[in-house]
Amino acid sequence: MKNAILIHGWNTKAEYYDTTRPTASNDHWFPWLSRKLQLAGHFSKRVMLAQSSQPDFEAWQKFLALQIPELDEDTIIVAHSLGCLAALHYLNQRFQAAGGSIKAGIFAAGFKAPLPGAPELNPFIHQARLDSAALQHHMPLAFSLLSSNDPVVPPPLTLQLGHFLNAQTYEVKQAGHFMRGDGYAEFHEVWELIKPLLDG
Repeated sequence: MKNAILIHGWNTKAEYYDTTRPTASNDHWFPWLSRKLQLAGHFSKRVMLAQSSQPDFEAWQKFLALQIPELDEDTIIVAHSLGCLAALHYLNQRFQAAGGSIKAGIFAAGFKAPLPGAPELNPFIHQARLDSAALQHHMPLAFSLLSSNDPVVPPPLTLQLGHFLNAQTYEVKQAGHFMRGDGYAEFHEVWELIKPLLDG
């Protein structure tokens, strides 16, 4: 049985002020993917990160540590947007401290450099420490998905992260930022990447 950890990203201010929206971990494609994994007989956990509209780096790291007690070769990390950077920093620290490896990481709209349209995230981004060699060694399979018209994360920044991780990178045409408002209440491209991993 594989252990899939789903990590959401930054909620924009527009989402934050829309009080009818569910919390980030219960929005977009995360519930759908979690159900698909569970129906396939695997464990799925949706991590909740505090204050997703005003992310705090240290708080997010604490939430990751509390909700991901174990990592092993049956673990698959699936992260989105700013959640990719938070997850990669967390993995980097865990690998350096305890060694071990995970099965794979799947990163949608990921980045590690400042976003031109979101300078408020710079303090968060600058705190992340990533070691390319360590991440590639302990996470031998990595996948990166970018959207050709992402309004939040410019595609070259997702390509940059993919190269850094030696990830297999896939472009999805006209997918926005892979959010519900972009038509992503379901994320079939991610499911197609996960399915072969579940059989191994």
